[in-house]
Amino acid sequence: MAKSYSSTGSPPRPKPSFVDGFELAVFDHSRLLLPCALVTEIADAQGREREEIAEKAKAKKASQKPQPFDYRDRASGGDLACIRAGTEHDLEDAQALAVKMFKRTKSTFDSVTLDFSRDLFVAVALYFVYQEKHCTFPLMLDFLTDKAWESGLQMLCALVNGSGESPAATKFLSDFHSGTRKLGENTESMIQRCAIHWRVAFSPVGKLPKLKKTVRAVPIFHPEAVAKALTMVGNLREERRAGGERVLMNAQYNDGLRTVPDARQAGAKLEDAKSQFENLVEPIARLQTDLVLASAMRPEDFRITPILLLGDPGIGKTFLAMQLADALGVSTDKISAGGAQGGFQITGSHTSWHTARPGSLFSLLAEGKSAAPVLVVDEVDKIANSQYPVLPVLLDLFEPDTAANFKDEFFEMQFDASRVIFILTANSLEGVPAPLLSRLEVFDVPRPEPEQRLRIIEDAARHLRRKTKKPIELDRDVCEHLADRVDLDLRKTTRLIKEAFSKALAAGKKTARFEMPKKEGRRAIGFGC
Repeated sequence: MAKSYSSTGSPPRPKPSFVDGFELAVFDHSRLLLPCALVTEIADAQGREREEIAEKAKAKKASQKPQPFDYRDRASGGDLACIRAGTEHDLEDAQALAVKMFKRTKSTFDSVTLDFSRDLFVAVALYFVYQEKHCTFPLMLDFLTDKAWESGLQMLCALVNGSGESPAATKFLSDFHSGTRKLGENTESMIQRCAIHWRVAFSPVGKLPKLKKTVRAVPIFHPEAVAKALTMVGNLREERRAGGERVLMNAQYNDGLRTVPDARQAGAKLEDAKSQFENLVEPIARLQTDLVLASAMRPEDFRITPILLLGDPGIGKTFLAMQLADALGVSTDKISAGGAQGGFQITGSHTSWHTARPGSLFSLLAEGKSAAPVLVVDEVDKIANSQYPVLPVLLDLFEPDTAANFKDEFFEMQFDASRVIFILTANSLEGVPAPLLSRLEVFDVPRPEPEQRLRIIEDAARHLRRKTKKPIELDRDVCEHLADRVDLDLRKTTRLIKEAFSKALAAGKKTARFEMPKKEGRRAIGFGC
């Protein structure tokens, strides 16, 4: 009898009901009353689709192995040597091996994942002993996660196309294949959970190579914690599940390891930024100091002191964060401390909330390859305006011990955020809480001088020419005039450059000209006649 691997714990489907030529059928978790002929037609179409997938899988494997392999020609040994291929004991041996391998992980995973993972292991083991020349656990795991499969369903279909199994093994594979059909849209996430389960089970007994830990790699996400989170997310509603599963899949990259940036190389790159942005020389120098120290320490001890940049809007505060991220070769994100969601932007929100979503820190680390991405926290002088205060969250993150066990509320999972680099911005110190200030290096950022503004304008034009591959130049006199307009912040200045470039591009001109905004003077108070 085919097994059911439903992860929702729902009762068996009711027997079809017939009412005057109509049948109560279940499609995509919805019950519909449809004409019997239409239900039959849909069922036939689904059957043909499954057959096509199975044929593709069979053809794929056949193309990879032009020479058929006889399992009796295999040399003795290998991780599956205990399975007596070609005898009536093959299924029994494979099941015993599965029990032995997964015994230690029993308390880590839910029962549905455990059942499916063990049966999948047995199916893949039987496939390997009869179809593959080399039978090792690492190769079995690679088989499971091979990106060449068009889908998880294709991989599962390939397992029933073996030959030489005992009658008991053949029946097991048939029942297993029938049971997997009930997974439906959960197939991919279930296979991903199994891959984590297998890695956890194989590693302690030395059956897998050591984790791909490079010289500068540190653990951020623990594989077992990711597996638990995947199980939890798999039971959520579809609209919440999809985004969460994608983030967790990314968190699995390199077994949860992330690299620490090359601090010495980053410090050298920041030196170039000093000559371009004179108003940011002091904070850049402070960052370089931390980077020099970090380059002499172990990757586990990599830390950059959080800095606070004070100054008017549009003077390059966020630009510094972008320059730092570029020098380190890491990703970056930006949140507003005064926003309505405040702390939830960083920690994520619990799945019981209607608008639940993962936190920005978890996503930033999961989707990148670095243990030290840059997070810009804007408007910290408005931190008191947040409905869900961000201050306690930031204080936790600025303490290495608590940051190393930071919890994302959406996944209910701890991860290591102790190496994340924080750049905070504010218009003034007024409104910035004292406990926060005590943990920051504070720098006043003056407005850029006309010479610096002119370089920024020219750099923006070069960037647009490079991206559009159009040799459009800016009018030199107008550029110099725009550089002298210190009353225009850098955001407004950049916007004017883009508008001028766009108009020249649309008109087919080689030179872009600005429409210079008028200076805002003081309004007279009184009544006109």
